Amino acid sequence: MNLWVKRIAGGLCVAAAVLFVSCLDEDNIAGFRNDNRKFKTSFVEIPLTSSVLLFDSLRTSNYFSDPIRRMLVGKYTDPAFGLVRSETYTQFLPQITTKAKEEGAMFDSITLILTFDYYHYGATAPTTETFKVYELTEELTFRGNNDYYNFKDVAYNPALLGEASLSISPESFDTLINYTAADTLVQLQIRLADTYGNALFDFWDPASSTYKDFRNFVKFFKGLAIVPGDNNQQIIGIATGNTTKVRLHYQTPTTDSLFFDFPVNSTVNASHFQYDRSTTALNGISKYQDFVPLNDKRYVQNGGLIATKFDLDLSGFFEFADTTENLVINSAEISIDEIDDPENYPVPKALFIQILNNNNRLKQFAGTDKPTQRLQDSLDLVLYSNSGLTLTNGLQGLNTSTISLSSVFTPIADTQRDLARLTYIKDDERYVGYLTLFFQELAKQESTTDGFQKTRFPKFVLYPSDPYAAKSFNRVVFNKQALKLRIYYTQPTIN
Repeated sequence: MNLWVKRIAGGLCVAAAVLFVSCLDEDNIAGFRNDNRKFKTSFVEIPLTSSVLLFDSLRTSNYFSDPIRRMLVGKYTDPAFGLVRSETYTQFLPQITTKAKEEGAMFDSITLILTFDYYHYGATAPTTETFKVYELTEELTFRGNNDYYNFKDVAYNPALLGEASLSISPESFDTLINYTAADTLVQLQIRLADTYGNALFDFWDPASSTYKDFRNFVKFFKGLAIVPGDNNQQIIGIATGNTTKVRLHYQTPTTDSLFFDFPVNSTVNASHFQYDRSTTALNGISKYQDFVPLNDKRYVQNGGLIATKFDLDLSGFFEFADTTENLVINSAEISIDEIDDPENYPVPKALFIQILNNNNRLKQFAGTDKPTQRLQDSLDLVLYSNSGLTLTNGLQGLNTSTISLSSVFTPIADTQRDLARLTYIKDDERYVGYLTLFFQELAKQESTTDGFQKTRFPKFVLYPSDPYAAKSFNRVVFNKQALKLRIYYTQPTIN
């Protein structure tokens, strides 16, 4: 039952005072005033101190378990967030390793076929988008849990392998994204250099273990870099299934127009993001440091690692609660009551709420190398008995050999690991979410028999959850005053 009966002895030990307003609901549920009501309903609105955070790392390498598998290529300039650019890297492999070339087969040409998944961000009018292709000189690998992150670039030969352009209509993409018929594919064919095609054609040999063994194949053909043109105005999503592929065109003495495919499915691919915020209110933001823009705005950006932090100081409310007899808490609501006009930039459909450590990293269950903190975390999981997932987040269970988990911002869409979420209500242009159960647990003054106290978590962060943050750039901007906490409560009346 989500009712928190007043049982707070001393409130939270927080020095800063909190201003709040209390409002009374004078109508009953039927909409008529009842002068003989047995209960009075009210709410307290508590302002939240907030800032903007820049996180360090966002995994862009595609996993089969990801809710979206996508490569991002393009660039655009956002008036609030600045220049955003993405290039992508991918391997390719023979679709069938047992297929042999026909007798007398001769190479004709080679193309890279890009299949778009209709995600776009940036310009809203049709634009001509250019895609340039280069040969990787650095091997992509997941061996040793080597993930790829937004900041990771991969070396490639500066000699251009191929280039092509396509007029892309955002309106058409928006129509097609919900239409899944097989004949609705939008593709771009990019002819690559014949020297590269000839080398791959000669390498095609099912009798060769080097050709059939993935680990050997990628040593000779490490993959391709797909890079946006200088004048691009959108970032475009490219599918990673069998429809995006390298295609060898060839012929025999008796048959023309034959082809053999090397798809990017089941291979390593990842995107590299670049940002230039120098002309925006976010200029000067540093990783994990509280940043307060001069314009008093708050920011959240998929793909940009920009999040909004808020500090929870309930001392003022608990002072009020301790002086109010027979108080019953019905609901705790966090909302963003108004956002800036998104104009041409769609906002995230939902925002996750998660707990922060004092160093502004996402809170995680301590490892065995920190026995004291691990013991505290274990006790907290027990004492937060109705919110047992409080101390977990999207990184739980992920392995990496290159980056400390405590420094990685990887919001995978795992609905069992977010503390709570704010859902966007499009008609009202606002976000709202409920943390009633967590606030009930947060308020209880609990300890174990040996004196360990339950942790009072004071710092939280809002980051994007839908669409998948690592494969999109949706964003939202709002005034700091729009972020609020409302606690609804009832009191019995004495007639």
